[in-house]
Amino acid sequence: MLNNTTFKSLIAFSIVAFFSCNLEESTNTKSLIINNTSSKVRIVPYYQGAIVKEDSVKINSNEKLKVLDKNERGKGTGFSYPLYLAFYDSVIVVFDNSIQAIHYSYAVSGLSSNPTAIKHDSSRSLFNEANYVRTITQENKRSISNEYTFTFTAQDYLDAKK
Repeated sequence: MLNNTTFKSLIAFSIVAFFSCNLEESTNTKSLIINNTSSKVRIVPYYQGAIVKEDSVKINSNEKLKVLDKNERGKGTGFSYPLYLAFYDSVIVVFDNSIQAIHYSYAVSGLSSNPTAIKHDSSRSLFNEANYVRTITQENKRSISNEYTFTFTAQDYLDAKK
């Protein structure tokens, strides 16, 4: 049996422990790529001149693909573009297995002399985080869920055809 002093100490410790716990904040980020074209889209990443085939993705016409789902500590805006692109020099976007558009990362944009490539600062670049629309899908006191969306349009297909 607990004596009176031990019992009071146990109660005091329990109260202090209960009120001193801080619930951790969290951020969930999802990045989506939407294909609003009438074509199939394939995104093929390159690193140091070589295709990284295992990271290629396909998106059927009028479909969307989640390319990132990440949880992190702390409440904030999260990552604003698909992290899987951050490690690559460029990607080739292929429409219907024939029409291609090259998208350059920030690191390559200034080095290339390819006039048809889509540079990092373009309003249509997959690498430009400003081209992703942020939507807060859920928020409460300690957590937030963000969705960042890039949308391929019919104009992207027409530009690639040029």
